[in-house]
Amino acid sequence: MSPLSGAEIGARLEAARQAIEGRFLEAGEVLSRAVEGVGTLIASLDRMRANLDAETVTTTTADLAQAAETLRSLPDSLDARRDRVGNLVKAGDGLAGRIEEMRLHLAYLRVFAINIKITSGGIAAAGPEFAIFAQEIYDCIELGRAQLDAFNDDLMSLDRTLRKALAQEHDLGRSCLTLLPAVPDALMASATAIGAHHAKIAGVAVSVAALARDVQKKVGGGLAALQIGDITRQRIEHVQAGLQFLAEVAVPLSPGQRQRTEAFVHRLLAAQLAATADDFHRDVSRIGVNIAGMASDASEILRLRDLAYGQSEGAESGFLRNLESHVGQALGLVGDMTAGEQAAEDVSRSAAEAARDLTARITGIQTIRADVQMMALNTTLKCSRIGETGKPLAVIAVELRQHAIHLEKSAAQTLNLLEDLSSAAEAPSQPDVIDDPKGGAAAAATVLGGAVARIAKAGDGVENDLAAVARQGADVVDMLRRAAERFDFHRQIGSVLDQAAGDLMDEAGEPQVPDEDIVGVLRPLMSRLAKQYTMAQEREVHRAWVEDLGEDTPVAVAPVEDPDDGLF
Repeated sequence: MSPLSGAEIGARLEAARQAIEGRFLEAGEVLSRAVEGVGTLIASLDRMRANLDAETVTTTTADLAQAAETLRSLPDSLDARRDRVGNLVKAGDGLAGRIEEMRLHLAYLRVFAINIKITSGGIAAAGPEFAIFAQEIYDCIELGRAQLDAFNDDLMSLDRTLRKALAQEHDLGRSCLTLLPAVPDALMASATAIGAHHAKIAGVAVSVAALARDVQKKVGGGLAALQIGDITRQRIEHVQAGLQFLAEVAVPLSPGQRQRTEAFVHRLLAAQLAATADDFHRDVSRIGVNIAGMASDASEILRLRDLAYGQSEGAESGFLRNLESHVGQALGLVGDMTAGEQAAEDVSRSAAEAARDLTARITGIQTIRADVQMMALNTTLKCSRIGETGKPLAVIAVELRQHAIHLEKSAAQTLNLLEDLSSAAEAPSQPDVIDDPKGGAAAAATVLGGAVARIAKAGDGVENDLAAVARQGADVVDMLRRAAERFDFHRQIGSVLDQAAGDLMDEAGEPQVPDEDIVGVLRPLMSRLAKQYTMAQEREVHRAWVEDLGEDTPVAVAPVEDPDDGLF
């Protein structure tokens, strides 16, 4: 294959220069976006850590521990409440027995009242007065029976309420057997776990933040390292200018002189390209290694994020959602217990009100008993005035007074039972709550409600941030991996420089010391070339070739030094 001409080599260099402009510009844009992406990633990770701050963890942990202890004490308060309702039921049962006694006594009194009325009708001396007394006694007894029936109805209504409440308490007891101690144990485990989880997040967050900032620094460094593209582009342009200067030589030269002049310049430009290619390959290799390392570090950030927040592929919910579920289960239990407490309070209030109403009815029955006794005593006195014929009536009146006394005893016993019922109904339902205002299912519900709100807020914030971090991290990883895989600068640009340098050297042939007949042409051409250099290494390469022109040949130096020349 014949060597390429200077024009062909120039065309190849132009293609390389254009590739540098396009590829390095695209790489710069990718790395710039990566810098922004890593910054956003760091901000999102910081927000995730803030969503579960130490104060929230401490407060929530303390609340969960307190609620767990309250839940453990619920069976004791439930037993006390159930015993209390059971005592109310027993008191009601005792009242039912007294009602039957009073009903029996009233029945006897009614019979005796009727007997007085019938017997007095057969005694002429008795007159209508006994019949009137008998009717009044009968009316009082009927009023007493009506009072007793009303008393019984009220008592049955209270009994149904009490037995329903007792059944609810038994249901709650079975529920407690099912859920306790599992629920408070889960809460305590959650309280411990949330503290350990936060400590884990705090530790991992430090590593994640440090790694993310290291990636950010590397990406920034990679972005700065892309200066090799601009440097290489300028050096290519200087070689292109050299070829152009060579073509513009206006001094008449023989074919041999031109051939030797072109050979000297081509070897110089080939040396410049070779030096440029060496620098390019070296710096581009560093860029490639750094970009690949950045992509690996970015992937590690995502792995650490998954580790810190308990997210795994296929998981239905995160750590905080599981914790929220446990607290929700506890809330369901304390909700039932709170409803039970309220129901017990309602029942006690109803029992107390019923006891007052029933007491009023018994008082009415006692009044009737007093009226019956008074009428029976008057009947006895009247009987004594009418002599022997009044004895049957007197016997009946005595029986009437005796059963009135029995009715009084039953009424007194009923009042005692009503006092017991009233005392049981008005007793404090939960003395432990009075002693400790923080106790009780209602207090536990309040505490758990606050914990759920904080956990839900933290869970929502963490999940939202996790989704954002997943997107941002994936974008960063994709950009960096794409940069590592796509930007093959060695093949796309470096190989072109190598080939162009080789072609120029092939075209120049073996190096020779320039003859005096072309030195006069080369010196101004070399001076013109030297004035365009902007990099120190270009001047060093040039100096070596100028020295071959002889001691009298001036070495051109760029009039303005780039402050960064020493770096290249």
